[in-house]
Amino acid sequence: MTHRETYNNGLLVMEIDENDSSIEITFLGKSTEREPGSFITPILTEVIQNSRKYNKIISMNFLKLEYMNSSTITPIIRILENTKKGNENISILYDKSKKWQELCFTALKIFETKDSRIKITGS
Repeated sequence: MTHRETYNNGLLVMEIDENDSSIEITFLGKSTEREPGSFITPILTEVIQNSRKYNKIISMNFLKLEYMNSSTITPIIRILENTKKGNENISILYDKSKKWQELCFTALKIFETKDSRIKITGS
């Protein structure tokens, strides 16, 4: 059974779809806030906690995100740093045809793990 939660902050929307084995976070709209971490971080922290508690795979989907400022990447980096130390499985999917996404997310490849627990993929 899938459960969906939707969070809105100005132009940014985060949809969380959770089922028995995974949690998918879809980022929609635009992230233009000066401090987007105050909105994004609590949501991602709860997702990580649920992932740990119920052994679920996390997927972050940025394909439909139209724009994000440089401040938006900080909470994502913090989550990747935390998951790299743990044993969570997390994948990030981005649109490599969007130049700004290609630049942003290829830089995050440093967080990828040899065992593929953390994967950054352009589509």
